[in-house]
Amino acid sequence: MGPMIRQTIQQKKLSFWKLLLMIFAATFIMNMAVKLFARISPAIGTAAGIVSLLIASSGCMAIIYKHIAYFNYKLIDDDLIMEKVFGRANHLFLSLKLWELEQFYPYNELDSKGSKGNVKVYKFVTGSNHDQWYVGEFTRSGDQYRFVIAPSEELLRAIQSSQGKN
Repeated sequence: MGPMIRQTIQQKKLSFWKLLLMIFAATFIMNMAVKLFARISPAIGTAAGIVSLLIASSGCMAIIYKHIAYFNYKLIDDDLIMEKVFGRANHLFLSLKLWELEQFYPYNELDSKGSKGNVKVYKFVTGSNHDQWYVGEFTRSGDQYRFVIAPSEELLRAIQSSQGKN
């Protein structure tokens, strides 16, 4: 069995004050919806309160999920695996053999490469530091795919050395 390279990309932590602001904003919006629609009818006010609670809860959960989840990149032999981890659950999003990679280049060169029609894109990066991002392209079952990762130096060298073999 060959070497295993593992890298974790953490999200920026969600501050306590942003979280508190989200809770207060959601409560305020729910209160305003109930007051506004209760003038029409108490039943409509109750329904509006429940709907706004569901929308606010969903929005808060989406924001919290975005900030708590993180990405794992694994290179096991010639298998490149990208996962999104939330709590104890690892969700495999993409797995490919390194020989499937048709191109692997810095993200800054993406515009010069051009788009090949309908390309499905997977992003496994956080933040906006595009200087450390790389793009990989491959074809599977006739469909074009592109993924964006921020590899460590060790992972980058391993991927680029496999590209030199092709």
